Amino acid sequence: MKEKPVDPEFIVDDEPMTPATPEKPSTGSKLKKRITLALFILLNVGILVYTAFIDFGTERPKYTGEPLGWKNLLFLLGGIGCLMVFYAAETIKYLLMMRHLGEKVSVRRAFETAALGKYYDSITPSGAGGQPFQIWHLYSHGYSTGAAAAMPLTGFFTMQFGFVILALAVFLFNNNAIDAVGIKITAYIGAVVYMVVPVMIILTAVAPKVMMRIVAFFVNLGGKMRIVKNPQATIRKSVRGLMNYSKSLKSIANNPPLLIGMLALSVLLQVAICSLPYFVIHAFGGEIGYIQAVSMCVFIYAAITIVPTPGNAGAAEGSFYLLFSSLSTAGLFWAMLVWRFLSYYSFIIIGLLIYGVNALKKLLHQKE
Repeated sequence: MKEKPVDPEFIVDDEPMTPATPEKPSTGSKLKKRITLALFILLNVGILVYTAFIDFGTERPKYTGEPLGWKNLLFLLGGIGCLMVFYAAETIKYLLMMRHLGEKVSVRRAFETAALGKYYDSITPSGAGGQPFQIWHLYSHGYSTGAAAAMPLTGFFTMQFGFVILALAVFLFNNNAIDAVGIKITAYIGAVVYMVVPVMIILTAVAPKVMMRIVAFFVNLGGKMRIVKNPQATIRKSVRGLMNYSKSLKSIANNPPLLIGMLALSVLLQVAICSLPYFVIHAFGGEIGYIQAVSMCVFIYAAITIVPTPGNAGAAEGSFYLLFSSLSTAGLFWAMLVWRFLSYYSFIIIGLLIYGVNALKKLLHQKE
């Protein structure tokens, strides 16, 4: 007998929507993790070796300035400063949300949540791991279920909107920052992709029944195509999750000053990250204008958002090299390496340090 597609409204009417306890996200089997890690490392090493081979094999004017002079160091410090601005802005966003939702305001938890979100975004395909671990991290440290779910989701979609605002400004006012038509088109598509999840989250808060029917339609379609094994259970779980987030999300969205402040902080942190190429290129003797560097970096990030590798590995390095290959002196490889370290690898290192420090504190506490 053919199973009748489930109506999501029946789920809401028949069952009370009580907040579900967040479950710690699964990290997969050890073998799968090791294989994924090995492939990830090989991909990054391969890209770096290839870029070094191309760069060192290209004749460029030699940089005649003072090696590691004070100007170089100042620009490197400027790049590190951009990273600090990013973390500060994202931490302040969580502090604002904690206060607004009546939760415990903790600078440590706010920073850890922001940093661990970037850590898991950096090591999971398509950056899909950040929010689940942020939700679990907040819940496991005493934050209510609704707040633990709402804060990472609100932080995520404001960050996404922050990039879209910056990208639209670049597309409208400095669209000639690059000449490559292919990258431009890919960047436009990427900017649209950036909007998909935030729009879904907003619909959940503003029009939950509309969002539920959209989810039900696609899940039922997947069931007919035999992509989704159990449509009823999938819809039930999806609808319950969406409804659980709605209340806290509405609370934040209904406070215009808070929402505007978070969007402003999100634009600021996106500008900070996109300013990194300017500082690292100048640190290695290159010459490029600030607006031009930021605009080209926006095109890079928009274009590579559809690449599913962790941290957009491969596409990011290749795009950087392609767009900044006009660097007037030798050192493009090193500029790319430092840029990638600050904009990507540093997130992984800081995340590991947080886990290491917390594990050490827990061990010392157990010995007391």
